[in-house]
Amino acid sequence: MKRQAVHMDKQIVKTVRLDYQLYVPAGYEQDESASWPLILYLHGAGGSGPDRDQLRKEGLPQRVESGSGLPFFVAAPHCPLGSFWNTMEDELLAMLDDLSRAWRIDDSRLYLTGFSMGAYGVWNLADRHPQRFAAVAPVSGGGDPAHSKRLSDMPAWIFHGEADEVIRSSESLKMAEAMREAGAEVELTLYPGVGHDCWKNVYANEGLYRWFLEHSRTGGRRNDKEDDMKESKLEWREHSGSAQSEVRSANSVNDVSGSTGAAANPLSANAAPKLPELIFLPDGTERLKIVPIEEADIDEMLELELRNKEFFSRFSPVRDDSFYTREAQEKRIRTMAEAARHDERYQFTVRERESGRLVGVTDLTGIQRGSLQGAWIGYFMDRSCNGKGYMTEAVRYTVRYAFEVLALHRIEAGVMPHNEPSLRVLAKAGFEREGISRKNVKINGRWRDHVLLAILNPKDDEE
Repeated sequence: MKRQAVHMDKQIVKTVRLDYQLYVPAGYEQDESASWPLILYLHGAGGSGPDRDQLRKEGLPQRVESGSGLPFFVAAPHCPLGSFWNTMEDELLAMLDDLSRAWRIDDSRLYLTGFSMGAYGVWNLADRHPQRFAAVAPVSGGGDPAHSKRLSDMPAWIFHGEADEVIRSSESLKMAEAMREAGAEVELTLYPGVGHDCWKNVYANEGLYRWFLEHSRTGGRRNDKEDDMKESKLEWREHSGSAQSEVRSANSVNDVSGSTGAAANPLSANAAPKLPELIFLPDGTERLKIVPIEEADIDEMLELELRNKEFFSRFSPVRDDSFYTREAQEKRIRTMAEAARHDERYQFTVRERESGRLVGVTDLTGIQRGSLQGAWIGYFMDRSCNGKGYMTEAVRYTVRYAFEVLALHRIEAGVMPHNEPSLRVLAKAGFEREGISRKNVKINGRWRDHVLLAILNPKDDEE
């Protein structure tokens, strides 16, 4: 075979769209010569659901809408279902560019903050574009310590609740230590006895906004003389109804550049084993990468089904040979993608984070909205991975996604009574047994009983 050296030079045009809330500071119209700082706020996973108003009920938007005025523009974009902030880089930068053209914004005083999933987005965006931001304030999240190598000049104030059981405070400690070793200006605030929702403390803290204003991208910490010059324009005000406005915008810009059945719980709810809290990442856990299925997964999905054909058949409907073809798997994955776009079903691939190997799938099916807000969970795992705890991690992450991203109220599961490994998985994930359904599913050619279980969104319990 003869080798050839080939060079390609091609222009690619990309269209991006983004919905966001824009809060305009009081006093903007009164002084047409003044430029204003801007805070970019990235919401947590709970803000990604179809209810866009959820974005306004927590974090910085909630603080602004409560009537407490701030001398900043605040931009709060919406991350769609199935996406994470690390995949929205082009959209966020295009939004900032549009805002700078449309409003009198001081580009040297752009600040970045975010909660939970948004905190991971803060570290990622700041790492990729450190020249854009004057300071960052991640809340209840974490990041890759390797980011610190490129953020040695980035002032950071990191916040976390010490009692956070969703994302451990050790994630923020790890980032603070790495930033300090890199020589960055870092402040770390841990709230004793406060859980994941420490944003209530953070964004009520007037000191955070004063700290932001001490920094500019061109000159680091501003001096007293500069502060005095800006004081008359950047007072702390209460917004009146007419002074605070909100804009929702859709921007379009061009930029070149176990088993198949879900398990039941053989134990009582009180007997479910107590597990150490997982360190959740925006795309899975420390050991597993869990993301929505896509067409690039076709070949690996086929390999997974083929090498587990006999094992999976004990828990699956009867499948003919055509199922085990690339064409069938391609159609299957495209159907899943279409169902996700219609908010009907969400399927996720489960990969070993270190090796990248596809080892399983989790599935949220039968999405019900309206007064129900529920779904069924299913999953399967490569037989070679039995005993590693992978399925338990994947199910717990998928349940968290269902509650925080899809904003569902109830997840149901069904499993054959003899499937003890799968029963243990859901016991560990917190599912409770509710009863049994007689001969309700045809498995491997026979009608089978299934134990029924469910788990409820703890946020709804609090309400």
